Amino acid sequence: MRKIVAKGDGVALAELTDTDHEWLTEHNDNAFDVDRDGRDMPFQAPNHRLAVTTEDGGELLGQVNWHPVNYGPSYGCVAWNFGRQLLPHSRGKGIGTEVLRLLVRHLFDTTDVDRIEGGTDTTNVRAQRSMEKAGFTREGIIRGAQVRDGKRQDLISYSILRTDPRP
Repeated sequence: MRKIVAKGDGVALAELTDTDHEWLTEHNDNAFDVDRDGRDMPFQAPNHRLAVTTEDGGELLGQVNWHPVNYGPSYGCVAWNFGRQLLPHSRGKGIGTEVLRLLVRHLFDTTDVDRIEGGTDTTNVRAQRSMEKAGFTREGIIRGAQVRDGKRQDLISYSILRTDPRP
């Protein structure tokens, strides 16, 4: 059984089991995955992951991940950058918004970082609405941030600060 880290309205964040990565890979449609170009990353930031499950932890619905990004020479310049991936059968049901609310609460409750940020594809209108419903502020376009299907793709940047009001 998965260990639940945070619970919300019909959904939970849980520790991934050894077999979850494989299962998620098999059931993902890779709708917004980026191309791998074969080059090694010039640095490796720690990447944290949790499963998105039903409230009881029984069914996998997707996953979330986050890693630190640095905007200056001190801890006060660190933000969490997150990603989320919902399986096709989990999309369009409001789960993504609740997942973001849980992730924000979890990160602000368990870390001292004051900024959480993420981006979404300019064509992913559902994700944009979900971020706004979860209290994130749209910041702008990050031009050519990802490569998908051999083409540079723009992202829309969103963030939430510890001091921002929550919906």
